[in-house]
Amino acid sequence: MTTILNRRALMGCALLCIGLVPIPEARAQSLEDQLATAPPIVRVEEDWEIKIGTPDPAADLPQIVTVFGPTNALFGTHAVFEINHCTLPSFRQGGMQIQLWWGEFLVGTSSQHAPTELNTPGETIRFTTVTRIQNHRLLLYVKDGRSDTWEEFGGSGSLYLDVLTARDDLNPYDPENSIRHSRVTFGANRVNQFCRTAIRFYSSEGLFLDHREVEDVHRLAVTAAPSE
Repeated sequence: MTTILNRRALMGCALLCIGLVPIPEARAQSLEDQLATAPPIVRVEEDWEIKIGTPDPAADLPQIVTVFGPTNALFGTHAVFEINHCTLPSFRQGGMQIQLWWGEFLVGTSSQHAPTELNTPGETIRFTTVTRIQNHRLLLYVKDGRSDTWEEFGGSGSLYLDVLTARDDLNPYDPENSIRHSRVTFGANRVNQFCRTAIRFYSSEGLFLDHREVEDVHRLAVTAAPSE
């Protein structure tokens, strides 16, 4: 019996040596785990992509809202980025508007490209939302926007708002808040997909974490054709 056990032990060692027995890989760190050890974060960028099906300019559809910022939109400071419509001070068709809110109190708005409405079937809209602390101010803005209907948007001071802040960093930033509160408000059947493709965290020293994962806010369900 001793000889058999020793032989099995030797065979196991040999298999490990030649790589036939797999060694379990270390568990990949989650986004939350990686952020738990982050230095003071001063900027968060989120990349977004919207794949339009067939827009309806006559009905001002679809209407899309992206929510982002350092705290939960239900009670804290956050930005609302409206696409293909503007709601303040009253509803307007087309274009886009960014709003800065402190809980239920409006701080300010900035608009661009109104009243041009989405009118290109099959186009893809891409943009980046930015939350940043700089010189005791909280900056919330849109940059690097691109679409067939509006071409470039954001940047150069448009779709930009800021407010004084006592915050020293953005470390409490919850990546799920944006996914949870963003939505297609009207005409969801005219949007094939609305998703975040990446989120980046920066310290004062530069890029700390670049997390690339497609996370859907909305995806149009595809109904299979009935079989004959």
